[in-house]
Amino acid sequence: MPRHFEVDVVKNSRAIDRLKAEMLKAHWLFHNGTATASEEQILEGLAKTVGLSYLLARRLGFDFSQLDRVLYKQVVEWQLEDDLVIEQEWGDCGQLMDYLAPEE
Repeated sequence: MPRHFEVDVVKNSRAIDRLKAEMLKAHWLFHNGTATASEEQILEGLAKTVGLSYLLARRLGFDFSQLDRVLYKQVVEWQLEDDLVIEQEWGDCGQLMDYLAPEE
């Protein structure tokens, strides 16, 4: 039994490393898209970053819902602090909070 666990840890470690490498590629794709004004690259880079974040969280032992809750708390914090000045100007944080947790 301990041997099986060791194999799973190694396999999981490799998967985490691959996901982290893909995350770097996704960030590069986004930055390249903004530099070249490529809507396709921007959206693809952002989508990959979001998706890979969920997959990486799962491989690290977190449930998707845990990531959702932490994300929601982060957006609330951004809204309250508004250091990025995006809430005051455009209300983006509030819109994202509504999207993440719509009222029923």
